[in-house]
Amino acid sequence: MASAVLTGSILTFAQTPPPGVPFDGTKHPNPIITFVETKDFKPISPDQVKKESGIELLGISQDEGKRQSIEIADGRFVKNMPILGGRTDVTFYPVVRQKFQLSDRGELVLYSFRFPKVALPPDFARIVLNEAALEKKKKPSEMRFGGAKPETLEIRGAKALLFEGDGQITVYWQEAGTAHTATSTLPRKELFEIIEDLL
Repeated sequence: MASAVLTGSILTFAQTPPPGVPFDGTKHPNPIITFVETKDFKPISPDQVKKESGIELLGISQDEGKRQSIEIADGRFVKNMPILGGRTDVTFYPVVRQKFQLSDRGELVLYSFRFPKVALPPDFARIVLNEAALEKKKKPSEMRFGGAKPETLEIRGAKALLFEGDGQITVYWQEAGTAHTATSTLPRKELFEIIEDLL
């Protein structure tokens, strides 16, 4: 099995975070997904996921565990969203949440979504979103990640960000045009192995 490589750097992000409001753990799924709220998710049938979200889902093998639920939160268009002192239009796409019961090891929550469309040139958008994520504010509650300081790593052949707090680890990465976050209370090594083995 491949293993994730942590680099420990938080000065720049090779993996661009999506736009979003400052993270609030009482409302948002995790520091990456702050453009929908936890209460926004509603059940969806597996055969409707691609039609509604435009994405192919990842999953786990039957040896690893079983999917308990699949839900979706609608996307939306935000006009003149404030980002780093400026304003730009952003199209947010639906977010799919899957909850898996792992064999004798707790739970894994996997969120998947298409990266939001920002009305800026792609290279400039990456720079702006990275700077917005790192922007310092007087209060942590006003910062993009709510004051959390992610680590950078590589997983599944992609650059990724890792957040740790309240006994949980969240890993964010992109592959094949889809962004994903995986959250669990598993130890790092075990969580990395599960992510690497996603189907």
